This record gives sequence, structure tokens and C-alpha cells, in this order.
Amino acid sequence: MLKTFLLVLKAMLSPALCVDLGRIVEENGVGGLVLDIAAGGSGTGPKVLGRDTVALDVSVEEIREAVRNGAKARWVCGDARRMPFRDRAFDWAITFFGLMYIRGRGDKERVLREGLRVARKVLLVEPVIARRAGDYLVRVHVLDKGRTVHRTCFGVSGKNIRQTGSVVRMMAGSGSLVRLREERNYFIATLHG
Repeated sequence: MLKTFLLVLKAMLSPALCVDLGRIVEENGVGGLVLDIAAGGSGTGPKVLGRDTVALDVSVEEIREAVRNGAKARWVCGDARRMPFRDRAFDWAITFFGLMYIRGRGDKERVLREGLRVARKVLLVEPVIARRAGDYLVRVHVLDKGRTVHRTCFGVSGKNIRQTGSVVRMMAGSGSLVRLREERNYFIATLHG
């Protein structure tokens, strides 16, 4: 209990991680029909990409929360490890602080493979989590080309939570990783199928 309180206190007192998702999307040429994988309760992807986004999440509760908070999209409840879409149905798939909720390297690899199956290109914008087990919590200020989208917290705890740019490089496999850029406490990776 004290450990959790201290983790939350540390996150609240630390400066928020500022991520301009709108600029990242623009710099990477994301467009066309876009799938937001593990879109979650914050609904960040649809808030930046717009109502034509298809947003996938495994939790009905998270989808309801995102819709309540103004994330307009075509929402689909489903498992990112076995996506209910045909091959190459999307121009792009993105995940913004969503892969972090997928446990273990094997399941993260499945999600990446599925992303590359259903989309021609995949953009990952994910936090660097250096530890394999424990607790991770971060405040994030999300921007769309300089305009505040929202301020939120993302957190995960337990085992098999590690993810870094180098882990993604290993998971990406033969030739699919096109670009990897590590920023302060997060990384941006582009994969092509």
C-alpha cells in the first residue's frame, strides 16, 4: 500500500512527459485508413487522428470511457493478438502507450505480427520501461501539433512489463523495422510489412 502511494506521489510530483502525437503522426506520413491498436480509455489516437479512425480495445469498459471522454471513432472490441480484420485492411496501424499493456514478449510479438498483417505500416509510440517486473506510472501531456489533447496517466504493474526500443528491434524480426527513434522516456518505431 505504501509502495503504491509512493509511486503515485512520485508520478504526480515529476514533470509530465510531453508527447506531440500529432507531429509524430505527421512526420511519419500516417494517413488513409488507420487502426489504433489498444486504443484504451484515453482514446488518444482517435482524438488526434479523427473520427474515421478504427479503434480496437479488448475492454468494453475502456471503450465506454473513451467514448464518454469524446474519442470519436469506429470502436471495435477485440483482442490485439487475434485482430478481427482481413489482411491489409488498413494503410496504417498505430499504438500509443498501448503495447505496454500487453504482457510478455511473446504476446507483444503477436500484436506486432497482427499489426503487420492487417496494415501496411505500423507506428509505435511507447514508453521505455526498463524493468521486467514491478510498477510503472507516468503522467503524460499529449499534444496535437502543439495543441493540448489531454493530460493523463498511464501505468502498469506486475511481471513481464519490460519494453524498450531494443526489445522492439528484436521482436520486429527480419526487415520489418524501418526506423527507431528513442526520445526522453519513450520511443517511436515504424515497421513495414
